[in-house]
Amino acid sequence: MPIFYVDGESRGNEQNSLPRNARIAIAYSESSVQADTGKLRIYWQPIGDRTNNEAEYYALLKALAMIAEKWADKTTGRIQSGFGQILIRSDSQLVVYQVSGEWRVEDSKLIELSEKARDSIEKLGSVRLEWVPREENYAGLWLEGKLKPFSIERIRG
Repeated sequence: MPIFYVDGESRGNEQNSLPRNARIAIAYSESSVQADTGKLRIYWQPIGDRTNNEAEYYALLKALAMIAEKWADKTTGRIQSGFGQILIRSDSQLVVYQVSGEWRVEDSKLIELSEKARDSIEKLGSVRLEWVPREENYAGLWLEGKLKPFSIERIRG
């Protein structure tokens, strides 16, 4: 079962007078049985002036787009039959619990992002989103400079 770890950060998030500098990271492993950090692939992208919460959502949405591109049937949009479930892990309780519907979304920007994520997960079918502690989120560890993965690729566009 493929597994994705997603995270976003926004430098300058606390300073309202200056533009923020946000980026996202996605760590990908072929198998969730035992994530070998030496075999992880990191995909990252700068996303401009976004809040930390927005960055977390953008990371999830980018992972969902990558999953759709690689494994979704081009006619139905669903994960191809016989492929199994794809797992996405995030250390953002806000994102995980808002997308699952357990927490209410009040911020107008986050309402739109959470609906988009929920719709994508529903359309793909075999995707599960779950929360993990920060120290188990390889995308976040890479953003902090605490992880040396197998490969790093900047996402274009």
